[in-house]
Amino acid sequence: MKKVFYITGVSGVGKSSVVEKLKEKGVYSIDIDSVRGLTHWFDKDTKQKCEWSPGMTDEWYRKHEYLCDKEKLIDFINDTDKDIVVVAGLASNRSELWDLFDKVFLLQCKEETFIKRIIERIEHNFGKHILEQENILSWYKNFEKETLEQGAISINTDCSLVEVADKIFSKF
Repeated sequence: MKKVFYITGVSGVGKSSVVEKLKEKGVYSIDIDSVRGLTHWFDKDTKQKCEWSPGMTDEWYRKHEYLCDKEKLIDFINDTDKDIVVVAGLASNRSELWDLFDKVFLLQCKEETFIKRIIERIEHNFGKHILEQENILSWYKNFEKETLEQGAISINTDCSLVEVADKIFSKF
């Protein structure tokens, strides 16, 4: 029977890096941001897709949401014959996706750690602008509290990537 796991957390906690480390262990893993057409920014009022660019204001984030297409995600999960599937990412509609997963892992680390990682990463630009960092800092504590209350398993990422991947792998 297929087991499906979700790894979430704010930008900079290590979701994408953990996906790569789990792939090295032979675990079928995806980052929702890297699967074409799986996620998009939407205007909350018009429901139209829109484009994000670095430096968006708090007002822009209040009017938009980053959504994962649940049907496409289900298809993606079902299209593999692997026994274990790991999905990583953070979408505004994560609560709607919760029932797809056997377990949810919340990656957490100190503020200074995830901000430093965001600034230093080269994969993409999200979070590099000070307005984006301020936005993340304004909501992440509430997000983490809610996610843990929903039953997520907390994984501290203030350690080596190998340790983080091993902690998650041991809970499969």
